[in-house]
Amino acid sequence: MLAGCAGIPRSGPAEKAFNEKQADLAGFTLINMDASTIGNYLVRKKGDGAGTGGVPAAPAVRLSSGDLLRVKISESKEGGLFAPLASGGTSFDNVRVDHKGTISLPYVGRVKVAGLDPQKVEDRIRSRLSSVAFEPQVYVELVADRGSSVLVGGEVKAPGRFSLMEGPLTLLDAIARAGGPNLPPHQTDVVIRRGNSVKRIPLSTLQSGNNRQLRAGDEVVLEANTKVFNALGAVTKTGQVEFSKLNPSLLDALSQVGGLSNEFASNTGVFVFRMREPRAWKDESGNWHEGPVIFRFDMSKPETMFIAQAFGVKPDDTIYVTNAPTVEWERALRPIATTIATVNGTVNFGVSTVNRVN
Repeated sequence: MLAGCAGIPRSGPAEKAFNEKQADLAGFTLINMDASTIGNYLVRKKGDGAGTGGVPAAPAVRLSSGDLLRVKISESKEGGLFAPLASGGTSFDNVRVDHKGTISLPYVGRVKVAGLDPQKVEDRIRSRLSSVAFEPQVYVELVADRGSSVLVGGEVKAPGRFSLMEGPLTLLDAIARAGGPNLPPHQTDVVIRRGNSVKRIPLSTLQSGNNRQLRAGDEVVLEANTKVFNALGAVTKTGQVEFSKLNPSLLDALSQVGGLSNEFASNTGVFVFRMREPRAWKDESGNWHEGPVIFRFDMSKPETMFIAQAFGVKPDDTIYVTNAPTVEWERALRPIATTIATVNGTVNFGVSTVNRVN
């Protein structure tokens, strides 16, 4: 009868299953967490902010197709092709750089401007007018730019395109202009597209001293990167749980799920399953190897509370708490007691019926 305890329904293996030989753990390495082993699995420290640059130098403005210019041309005396400088000159508004990267102006013709800054465009126009205008003066202003801007989209409150004309932009500047992220930084990735190059950086990394300067034409997309852990067994709340902070400890994670169940949990059977741990096991030369690991915590020992506070939980870890032995016995005896009570009730019912007949 007692051999049938192995078939009692439960959310996972019984605690005794982890006391078998390592070969029975399907390739997992079992590590008992104590003061001698915790040093390899500590909570990751936050960045100290070192390396965060100040305001970078303003990048040079380079014109490109789609940019809108205002060109003002003047001559030093009256009677020429353009208004004199004293009266403000002749202004050409809304001069657009076409798909070929050129602009067209009266008496100037078509001028290639893509890739040039406004000062070099002024020089080119002045050179074209030197033979038809008297001491021409040229001023070029970038009114609306497309090439000298960055695009910010994805999980931000106000996506849009932002110009570099007002000054240099870092990633954090651009995200702030877009209203900030919709999700917590530790649940958000920043994807930067620059030509054929694509980089993905956690937003929390940027905020920890790794901010970067943007260039004209960059595209910045914020994407959700939800980090979760699984809670099973004798905890107050089971299921998949999102990280409440960037680098939670085991104590943080247990607090999120309401802690161990006072009614069912075994405080000696708290386990963390991790499929890929860089420090899973050491070879004879002392070199670490990656592999699946089961970490065991004996919460009946007071010092283990500090161990749990120092142990870092990683995304996709599974926390499993076994049932207390008394719970296993109760589950084993419950169907037996139910059966006995049922049989006893049936016998009593039969005797009463016989007596009434007699």
